[in-house]
Formats: sequence, C-alpha cells, structure tokens
Amino acid sequence: MATSPSSLAAALPAAPAGGSSPTARAASPAPTPLPAGPDVPLAGLNDPTHGWAVTGGRLLVTADAGATWRDATPPGGFATADADRLLGVAFADARHGWVAINGAFTSPSDPSYGRVDIWRTSDGGRSWSRSRLPPARFHPFGEIMADVQFDFLDARSGFAFLSGNLAKGRNDSDLFWTADGGATWSADRPTGSGDVGNEGNVAFASATDGVIVNAYHGSGVVATRDGGRTWAEATLAVPSGATGAQTFMGQPAFTGGRSGLMTVDVQNDASGAFWVYGTSDLGASWTAVSRVPAGFMEVASLDQQDWLSADGPEIAQTTDAGKIWTRSPSTGLPGPGSLLMADAQHGWALVSMAVCLDFKSDCQSRTGLYSTVDGGRSWAQLIPRS
Repeated sequence: MATSPSSLAAALPAAPAGGSSPTARAASPAPTPLPAGPDVPLAGLNDPTHGWAVTGGRLLVTADAGATWRDATPPGGFATADADRLLGVAFADARHGWVAINGAFTSPSDPSYGRVDIWRTSDGGRSWSRSRLPPARFHPFGEIMADVQFDFLDARSGFAFLSGNLAKGRNDSDLFWTADGGATWSADRPTGSGDVGNEGNVAFASATDGVIVNAYHGSGVVATRDGGRTWAEATLAVPSGATGAQTFMGQPAFTGGRSGLMTVDVQNDASGAFWVYGTSDLGASWTAVSRVPAGFMEVASLDQQDWLSADGPEIAQTTDAGKIWTRSPSTGLPGPGSLLMADAQHGWALVSMAVCLDFKSDCQSRTGLYSTVDGGRSWAQLIPRS
C-alpha cells in the first residue's frame, strides 16, 4: 500500500538543530540462528496419526502423530553420492505409497540414463516392489531429470507427472497412468507438441478429469476430459482492478463432485494479493472466490467452505468460503507454513527458513516440520528420526 506524503514525513527523523550531527541510529539486532532441527524437504499427512517425512536421505513414517518414526526407505536408498536421486513421494493412505527415483548413471550412453524407477508399498514401507516408467518424451534427460508429482485417486488408480524447467528446450510435460497401484504404467501421454509449455502442477478429480496449472501460455490453466490424452485451455478470471496482472497458482485440490479450489497470487505493477479461486465444472473455468487476508499466502482447504492459513504469529480461518475471515494468535510456528491438514484440528506445516549470521555469509537454511492438534493455535516441532 502506498504511503501518503504526510505519513511518510512523520516517519522520517527530524532535522538536527543548529547544524549538529544527527543522532546515531541504534545498532540493528544481531541475526538469530535457525532453531535446531533436521531439514525436512518433503512430508505428508494421511490422517491425524499417520504420516511420512524425508530427511537425511531417508524416508521415515510415523503411526503416532510424530512421537516415534520408522525407517521405510526403499532398497538402495537415495540422495547420497552413490545412490539414485529422489524425484517424488506420495502415500494414498497409511499403507499404500510410492517413491520415484532417477536411476544412477555414468554417462548418457548408460542404460540407466533417464530411467525413472517407481517403488511401491502396500504395507507402510516394510516391503517394496519396483516398476519403471516408460520412456518420457519431453524429459528424458538423466542429469536434469524432472521431479515426479504423484496424484493418486485411491490405492490403485493414479497419475505420475513429470514437469521440468527446460528453458531452452521443449517445455511440455509427461504424464503416465496406472490402474493397478503402480505395478504397470501407461505409455507417455505428453501434454503438448513441445513448442508451448504446459509445465506446472497437476490435479485430477477422476481418472478422466484433471487440470494443469501454471502452464506457460494463455490463462495458465489447461483441462482434460480424457485422462490427459488431449488438453484445452481453461478460463481464469482476474479480479476486478487487476487487469494485466500476472498469476502464480498453487496446488489445486478437488473437494468432491465437480468442485475444486486453489490459491492464486495475483501481481501487477501497483499491488499484489493472494486469492482463493474456485471451479464448479471440473476445472474448465476458475473464478476468484475470496481475497486472502494480508500477510497470508498458502491456504489449506478442508472442503469448499472451511479453509485455514498460517503466517507464523497468526492463523486466518474461514468456515463460509471466505466471506468472513477470522484472525487468531498462534504460537510455535517460526514463519509462514505450507499446511497439510488431516482434519480441522490436526495438521502439519512445512516451514522454509533461512538466515545469514553475517553480511552475505555464514548462511543457514532448512525446512522444518511442525504439528498442531488445536487447529493451528499452537504448534510443536517434529523431529523425524528412527
């Protein structure tokens, strides 16, 4: 918000009388080191007690809301100098999960170059079986293999989505489908011809109906009605007064029937704001439903009416689809969190933190995992370790 001339003048220090030197400003407080704890780049919550986390190159699972953890890493591991690289993790419930790993290779002529192995479990990670994605059309490059986003509708039916960032090459995505829990996968269903980008995030409401958001053309949203074989541009209406704005979309979530929600960051030269957008036609069109209160960003939706956001010292929540937002104090969360809510009371938050203890040096960064059992009013750090 622009500052008026009068308020700006009031904020400036008064000129020193008689030409005396201005009073020295108090020294800025020294930066505070990050709170102790592991780096947890990925995590998921299936219900109030069951969840998973990736830390230290291992996949850990919990059955008691994070009080204790068990190592559930697939054979061979990942994220070490001699092991394959982790591309993605998902669990449909406490027992059924999938891990995507880029096969280790020595050169582009190595048979493992561009290989994506999918490990699957049906017993909570106590045992694993391996399958392999068919060759990808747009992202077959081992040294810059795209991350894999899983979107499972249930324990058997789901998609694997490869969306990379090849700025000087083809900018489309690769999509694969399974109907047997990941034992076998369809041939690639590429999302375009390679001359325009459809990269972004994917979400499906059914085996046939889904969307990709943050596409590199048009409205930024494309929709499919045939399981990703063909795509058509969807409509996304910019809020009043934001003509010419850029939009940056969060992960869509279909909440039942034909309805879905997503958070959209709407930015132009004059201002910016986060909005919750909704669809009632399986993603073919999206309209702004509610502006998120200032200072809040990502919104977790429990359904079409109940939403929650956390910025650290406060939470904002609504039970009427954003008509009225209520802000409440919150403790224990060091900053804005990406929320993973199992229900209205139980959830986790991934909080990205960074600090430089000296000017552009002695810098630290990590992602912390936090838990709430009271709807976000208080949070406690979780320490995944086996």
